[in-house]
Amino acid sequence: MYKVYRILLAVLLCVYSSVIYSQNVESLTKIPLKISDVKWIYLKFASDVKYVDMGTDDIQMEKTAIKSILRIKSRIPSFDNTTTTIITNNGKIYTLQLEYETNPEYLAVNMSNVIDTIAISDVIHNYSIELSKIRTSHIVMGEKIADVMVGVDEIIAEQIDDMNNIVRARAVTDFNYFEETSLTIVTTDGNIYPFSVTHNDNPSNINITLSSQIPKAKFAKASLNDTELDELGKQIVQKGTRFNNIGAIEEKIVFCLKSICIKDDILMFYLFVENRSQVAYEVDFIRSYIKNKKKGKKQTSQDDEIVPIHIYKTDDKGVIEANGYYSTIFFFKRFTVPSNHLFFFELFEKNGGRHLKFTCSNNQILKAEIIGESKTELDIK
Repeated sequence: MYKVYRILLAVLLCVYSSVIYSQNVESLTKIPLKISDVKWIYLKFASDVKYVDMGTDDIQMEKTAIKSILRIKSRIPSFDNTTTTIITNNGKIYTLQLEYETNPEYLAVNMSNVIDTIAISDVIHNYSIELSKIRTSHIVMGEKIADVMVGVDEIIAEQIDDMNNIVRARAVTDFNYFEETSLTIVTTDGNIYPFSVTHNDNPSNINITLSSQIPKAKFAKASLNDTELDELGKQIVQKGTRFNNIGAIEEKIVFCLKSICIKDDILMFYLFVENRSQVAYEVDFIRSYIKNKKKGKKQTSQDDEIVPIHIYKTDDKGVIEANGYYSTIFFFKRFTVPSNHLFFFELFEKNGGRHLKFTCSNNQILKAEIIGESKTELDIK
């Protein structure tokens, strides 16, 4: 009789285990996900990712600086449908059914509440941006940046040195074999900001802010805050002109450098624009960059853009009426210009062709006028 009970107990345990196992298998639903070879798809989980397994080498999956966020894309233009398994620190198991799509409708998903399919409420909103080969775009975030990634090598995007919340981006070449790609920024608070990127040599907007407040650069090492920089700007304007031969004049537009000053680790360039024509001049933007002045016949010259940490304007209108003028001060973290290079300022007219540029030499920068008691001296490179 005892053996009979043991056999019955064993049978019941087998049946129970079979039922439980069946229930567990059925709960691991395959979640459909479309991915591309020209766009990264970001997945945000409620807990840190502990384990990832992919069914094929055709799929590329990477961890980001935020441990609860993964990115995934295809290595090739197309692949056979496959699956990947992800296990997070809270014990949840996700099985994704991967399918190829050149232009997936979303670039980021919050997986916290996903069970068997991705709903509209799970999708993280896409932004749009146009990138140019000749103009650099800047994206200002409200929080510090933890991670930046682009979908293809045809564009570059990088966080600006010494600035925690600004990404600069531009196209390297035309988009030839695809219409759009992705640029995704992750901030230290765990938020994902995906951009659909298209190519345009004349973008409608080259500076984008995703901050709910007035956009400001968050720089890590500058010794002065924004208020102090604005006060310095007023002092420089009051001091007036030191240079009278650095600038350019074309089509009755004057674009020149009035002075260079330094305080602590901050360099300040006082720029002046005068409109001597009878047609109003609307300032689109002013670029500042370093360029090699010696270039061989087969050598391409790369602009190394130097982005100001702060800009002080005496007039926010940006439109210079006939016989009017406009002045602004660009603030930079201290720098010098390498040998065989020149520092350029370039002025662009909005919806017009009156573009001007001039150069500033390293020798002129080294002679910057000290404002107040400077704690540091300019390093000569």
